[in-house]
Amino acid sequence: MRIDINKSFDHIDEIISFQDKIAKKKLVANTYRVKAILQYFTSKFPEALESLNNALKIDNALKDNSGIGKDLSTMGLVYMAQSKFPEALRCYLAALTKFDAKKDELDIAATNSNIGTIYNEMGNLSQAMENYQKSYVIHKKHKNYINQVNTLTNMASIFYKKKDLNEAIKYSKLSLKLADSIADLGAIARESGNLSGYYSHQMQPDLALTYGLKATEINKKLKNKRSLAYNYVNVSSAYYKKEDYKQSKIYGLMAYNIGKELNITEITRDASLGLSEVYEAVKMPDSALFYHKAFYKFADSIGSDKKKTEITRMGIQYDFDKKELSYQQKQSLADAQLKQQSLQLALNNAELQKTIQLRDLQRISLENEKLINQEKEKQLIIAKNKEKLQANRVNALSQAQKLNKLELKQLWLYGALAILVLASVIVYLINLYRIRQLRFKNTLQKQEALQNELLLKHQFQLTESELKAIRSQMNPHFIFNVLNSIESYVMDNDKRTASRLIQKFASLTRLILENSTKSLVSADREWKALKLYTELEAMRYNDSFTFNFYADEDLQLNTLLLPPMLVQPLIENAILHGLIGSRKPDSHLEVRLKKHDNGINITVEDNGTGIVNEPKANIKFGIKEKSMGLASIKERIAVINAQKNENVASFKITSKPETGTIASIFLPYFESAVA
Repeated sequence: MRIDINKSFDHIDEIISFQDKIAKKKLVANTYRVKAILQYFTSKFPEALESLNNALKIDNALKDNSGIGKDLSTMGLVYMAQSKFPEALRCYLAALTKFDAKKDELDIAATNSNIGTIYNEMGNLSQAMENYQKSYVIHKKHKNYINQVNTLTNMASIFYKKKDLNEAIKYSKLSLKLADSIADLGAIARESGNLSGYYSHQMQPDLALTYGLKATEINKKLKNKRSLAYNYVNVSSAYYKKEDYKQSKIYGLMAYNIGKELNITEITRDASLGLSEVYEAVKMPDSALFYHKAFYKFADSIGSDKKKTEITRMGIQYDFDKKELSYQQKQSLADAQLKQQSLQLALNNAELQKTIQLRDLQRISLENEKLINQEKEKQLIIAKNKEKLQANRVNALSQAQKLNKLELKQLWLYGALAILVLASVIVYLINLYRIRQLRFKNTLQKQEALQNELLLKHQFQLTESELKAIRSQMNPHFIFNVLNSIESYVMDNDKRTASRLIQKFASLTRLILENSTKSLVSADREWKALKLYTELEAMRYNDSFTFNFYADEDLQLNTLLLPPMLVQPLIENAILHGLIGSRKPDSHLEVRLKKHDNGINITVEDNGTGIVNEPKANIKFGIKEKSMGLASIKERIAVINAQKNENVASFKITSKPETGTIASIFLPYFESAVA
């Protein structure tokens, strides 16, 4: 989030995409809250409030007070960024009622620090500093470096408003050093921008520019338009101090426009003041007056007495509510203690009655136990006589059972031996049969593998022969067309240009001859050959068209492999049948090489006559009358698909909506082993 905000958005959106499958809905609420913070950093304030409402809905359903407090506190941050201070304070105070004093100590400290910022904006500097100092102690205790950075920044702003620039710079540099130690790019950019403003007011414009331009570069990378606008205000002020009014006006207007776009009154207020001073310095009183009035208008909307009164009223109401809640809690505790004493008295009476009943019950139980013991003694004597008689009977029966068991065991032993011998014979026969079957299958598999190897070798040789035959048709065809171009230019132009044409053709011919011996060549060599051919055709037709070659930066052309002379017929057709025939003054050819999901995509695009509007009788140039290019491309595509054994390569040609043609070739990704 503090290094690459786009990647943060990707992770958050990925979680939200499967939020219905997440059992712990608290995690979903946390996700929406983090997304709101990302949107706050990128100045997407309405979207941030929408994400926070989603989080608040989930936390309310879960009755998670800590989550509700965090949602409300973050809402206050979004409102404060838009200079809506009463709304921000209302959210902060509501958040404090939800936090637990022990579990949420850090969140309470951060919220109180933000309330201090509201006091700061309203001019109550002593109350603001008190809030900052209390929060800083808690953040330092918990080693929360991010919030320590923010609190130091706020303290520096108090000293700045008190005209103590040395202390402001001291605290600001402490904040910058701590932000740099945790690699927080957002905080580094913010504090560099603040130092720019402090040095500007200290009449050190060079230092102000150094810090201000550093902050703008980081915020451009982070796409933080809100912070960028503050940076522009400070850079504009620095240029004004250096009497470079042109640059001061440029940065001031950029800040003013962003403030209007994001509807942030503080930015438009500060930018208006700076612009009024610049226009006054360059003797443009009307513009100076316009921005001076704008400054007072925006300043009044932020620090109006009505808003100050509302914020003060909410602060007093919050303190009153806290005292009222404390009184109610004490009263409830006293009532609970009185009820507990009454309950304890009733419980003691019940225990006394229970003790009396238990004593009577024990006396009756003791008499009953004596009678039971006498009856048990009689039953014990009878039971002993019965046991002796039963033991004699059991002994006789046991002897008979042992004799029967011994005979049964002998029969089982003989049966088990017979079954074991039979099972051994069957297992031996089965294993012998399986070994023979495995040997037979192994022999068959070896024969099939040998046949498949011979078949694949035959198919490869056949495919390679077809590819060589197609290349043998393609290369003479291309050379024939280029020689016609040279002949035409030599006949119509001066010797020097003709010599340049022949040199380029020599380089192109060498590339073609080297590439024609291979089925695949490196993309950088093929790309160079295509550019040379297009340059020759442009020279031949007196630069009657422009062209551009573009390859993706992600592609390594020296390791990527392409079939040679596959794209050249498309460029030739675009020039001869599209651009030259149209005779348009802005004729243009675009050749692009891009990555594709399953490989690479090569497109040749022109703004010529198009397929539908192509004249039936094209103008003939040189002695070329018949084009074999498209048929050759289709044959080579078929060969590539045959080698891959699937339809990975394709070719299509279509007309553009207005004028022109787009030809696309999709190829698998061939890559060499060594760069």
